[in-house]
Amino acid sequence: MGEYPLLITLHKYQSFDMSLCRIAHLGVNRNKMNTSDVLFKMAIGIILTFCCVPVIVYSQSDEIHGLIQALNDKNVNIRRRAIRALEKVGPSAVKPLIAALKSEKSRARAGAAEALGKIKDARAVEPLIDVLRDNISNVRAAAAEALGEIKDARAVVPLIALLQDIDSDVRSWAAKALGEIKDARAVEPIIAALQDENANVRSWAAEALGEIKDSRAIEPLIAALQDISADVRNSAAKALAKIKPAT
Repeated sequence: MGEYPLLITLHKYQSFDMSLCRIAHLGVNRNKMNTSDVLFKMAIGIILTFCCVPVIVYSQSDEIHGLIQALNDKNVNIRRRAIRALEKVGPSAVKPLIAALKSEKSRARAGAAEALGKIKDARAVEPLIDVLRDNISNVRAAAAEALGEIKDARAVVPLIALLQDIDSDVRSWAAKALGEIKDARAVEPIIAALQDENANVRSWAAEALGEIKDSRAIEPLIAALQDISADVRNSAAKALAKIKPAT
């Protein structure tokens, strides 16, 4: 092995690509391979298997950790880019993001919820349902939004309960999420939300009913055409256009 002193130093390189480059430049002549060459190639295989592969895994883990830290950045653009990057990472980011739902920082919890919604992995459903009880309203809203994107029926009952949240933005996101899941159990509770004191909630409730397309919503939506809010009237009209009358 004395013929290949570079072998001793390969473990020092922090990059899989760098190791490959160093190996490629060793210039072993395949036509004149002797016992030492064979042993050398075997040793390289062992190094690639037991040294380089852990480096690759570590690098991705480190990247995910850094992106999750960025979810707490004060700059919204940085948080948005981190969420998009985590979405591209996909399923490998789900477990760390679920852990981040318990962060002490509310921005990080909200960002983790939003990223989980983009990834749409069913493993996140139960943890996100738990976050619907978070003491910070924008975190609850982010969890509701994420559950709507995942579209898992397990979220229907908790989201129906969220239509009674003290925060109007949270109620709005709950209505929107229920509309995306399109479960008939949500029709009556969303119809009730057409009477919410907040116009945004009423508007999103009307839109949700249009997505579910249940004929039970027709009469309440017709009544909503007389709402004092133009946004609510507009949403009700659009929803009615999507629903076919019962035959």
